[in-house]
Amino acid sequence: MKKFINLTKRNSLIFLRDRGTVFFSLLAMLIVLMLMGVFLGNMNQEEVIELLKEYGGARNAKADSVHAKELVQYWTLAGILIVNAVTVTLTVTGNRVTDASQGKLASLYTTPVSRSTIALSYVASAVLIGIFMCILTLAAALGYIKATGGELLDIGALVQILILILLNVCVFAVIMYLFSLFVKSSSAWSGFGTVIGTLVGFLGAIYLPMGFLPEGVATVLKYIPILHGASLMRAVCCEAALKQTFEGLPAQVLTEYREYMGIQVSMGENTASTAFQVLFLVGCGIIAFIMIVFVQRRKDICDR
Repeated sequence: MKKFINLTKRNSLIFLRDRGTVFFSLLAMLIVLMLMGVFLGNMNQEEVIELLKEYGGARNAKADSVHAKELVQYWTLAGILIVNAVTVTLTVTGNRVTDASQGKLASLYTTPVSRSTIALSYVASAVLIGIFMCILTLAAALGYIKATGGELLDIGALVQILILILLNVCVFAVIMYLFSLFVKSSSAWSGFGTVIGTLVGFLGAIYLPMGFLPEGVATVLKYIPILHGASLMRAVCCEAALKQTFEGLPAQVLTEYREYMGIQVSMGENTASTAFQVLFLVGCGIIAFIMIVFVQRRKDICDR
C-alpha cells in the first residue's frame, strides 16, 4: 500500500508542478466558458424566455429573465464539470505515456512493485486530480452564480453532484488509461488530447443542445458515456431552477425542454432513467477495465 501511495503521489505532483499542463488541461473548460459568456449563454437564455412568453400567459418578465439566466448558468456548470472529468483525467493519464516514451516506465517495472500497482497508481492520480479540479470548478461557479444574484443549490443536491463527480471521474480515468496503452509518444498523446478536448463539448451536447443536432448525430451520442454523464449532472444541477422557471407551464413543455437541452435522454420511445444512465456509465468503466487487463497481459507477454 505504501508503494501505491508513493507512486500515486509522484504522478499527481508531476501534473500539479507543471503550470502549463494544468492550464491546457482546463483549456476546454475555458473555451466553454467563453462561448457561453459571449454567445451561447444569451442564446439559450433568450430561448427560455421566448418559451415562457409563448406558453406561460401573463407572467413577470423580470422574474422570468432572472430564472432563465440561473437555469442556463446551472446547465453550463453541469457541462463544465463533465468537460473537466474527461480532459483533466486525460491529461493526468498522459504521465503514463510520458514515462513510457522516456524509459521511466521500464525502470519502474524493474522495481519490486507489481505492474498492476503501477497501473493503478496512474488511474488513482487521475481520479484524485480530476475530483480536485471538478470541486474547485464547482466552488468557483457557485460563487459566481451567487454573486450574480442566483440561488445556491441545497445540501442534498450538492451531495449528489459530488457523487456524480466521483462516478464520472473514475469512469473516464479508466477509459483514458485504456487509450494511453495504445499511444507511444507524448506528441501523439498531446494531439489525441487536442482532439478529445475539442470533441467533448459536442459529444456531451454542451456547445449545441441535443434538440439542435441532426437526428442521426443525436442517436449516436446516446451511446457515448459523455452524454449520459452530462445528462445526470444536468438533472441534479438544474432541478430546482427548472421547477422555478417553468412554474405554471404545462408539464409537456418542461418535458420537451428537458429533452431538447439534454437534461434527459430518450432511448427509442422511452426516457433513460437515472438508474440506467448510472449503470451505463459503470458498465463502460467495467468494459474499459477488462480491456485494460487484456491489453496489459498481452504487453507483458511481449515484453518477456
